[in-house]
Amino acid sequence: MKNILILTALFSLAVASTQAQPTPAVQAAVASQAQRMAQELGLSPDQHARLRQVLLLTRQHMDADLTTHHDDPAALRTAMAFDRAKSDELIRGVLTPAQYVRYQQYKAARIGQLHSTSQVGR
Repeated sequence: MKNILILTALFSLAVASTQAQPTPAVQAAVASQAQRMAQELGLSPDQHARLRQVLLLTRQHMDADLTTHHDDPAALRTAMAFDRAKSDELIRGVLTPAQYVRYQQYKAARIGQLHSTSQVGR
């Protein structure tokens, strides 16, 4: 039942996506991110493939948000927050509960790295 819900959600995101096929650069970036996460979280090949699909759909939606809301920062923040929440929900459906806890730790560490890197130049 859980897999059906995940597939339905992925299908809904795919149908709703207005973006064309992602560029090879986007596909490579998503593949790299999915590979890092697969190694960090100990994913099975099936989980890795499903995670990669979620990350690709999320990237497509965020790219569409940037195009649609380029002149409205508040709307862009709202749309991006929605996409991140939906992505997190879909990722949670791919992972086991223990993997999801590790994912949250992984995500917090990555955010910390980004913030510390952005502070270096100040």
